[in-house]
Amino acid sequence: MRPALLAKATMADHVAGKLREYGTVAVIDLQKVRGKQINEARKTLRGLSEIKQVKCTTAKLAVEKVGDSKPGIDKISGYLHGMILLLFSDLDPFKIQSMLRRNTTKLHAKAGDVAPEDIMVPAGNTGIAPGPVISELNAVGIPTRIDTGSVWITKDTMVAKMGDRISPHLAAVLSKLNITPISSYLVIRAAFQDGLIFESDALQIDTDKTRDGLLEAFRAAVNLSSQIWYATGQNIAALIARAASLANALSVKAWYPTQNNIRELLSSAQTQASSLVKS
Repeated sequence: MRPALLAKATMADHVAGKLREYGTVAVIDLQKVRGKQINEARKTLRGLSEIKQVKCTTAKLAVEKVGDSKPGIDKISGYLHGMILLLFSDLDPFKIQSMLRRNTTKLHAKAGDVAPEDIMVPAGNTGIAPGPVISELNAVGIPTRIDTGSVWITKDTMVAKMGDRISPHLAAVLSKLNITPISSYLVIRAAFQDGLIFESDALQIDTDKTRDGLLEAFRAAVNLSSQIWYATGQNIAALIARAASLANALSVKAWYPTQNNIRELLSSAQTQASSLVKS
């Protein structure tokens, strides 16, 4: 076997071993991903996963090798194209994507990037000596002045609106000002777990936000059921306590003695009797 083919087969065996070892494998799209993002992701998931850059042909060969022992794993082959990372873990795919999302990295803009939000350049000292930079800043609408030997931006300036495509000139200006407007995180193209494939759109759910929404809906439902006296396992104790309080108040008002109100009735009777004696 030629050395190149031998190396490919060896790597395929290595990847196949990881596929057998871990319950989840995620395919991460490397398009427009920068090294800083990969390094940050490795730090975030250290001890919880293994991340490897693998050629798609090698990855597909590894999938074939474990097909018999891991039913459904062949479904992941359709997502093995372009430049990819393989992430192996025992965490569920939603947890992995959530952790990657929280590890958002701020990056310098490149020509052609889309502004994720309005990009503002703040007023102040740029620390850059006067020169061609003045015309470069003015060309993108940033007002300037020279003071104490450096270029100052005279007011906060919006240079791009959310959704605008960033021009090469603006990207160069933002880089000189050390403004990093691009928020980016590693996005899972697809993940395999327990015979199922989870595609990117499904994994982009913000689980924390969804959980908070469910808790708020639960609290609202308990409150509504309590207001209309509809007994459930969650509100029955509160309903019984409220009913007992209302029943006690009614019995006191009607002077109907019970074990719970007898002391209150006697005290009230004594007060009224004393009032009559004084009068």
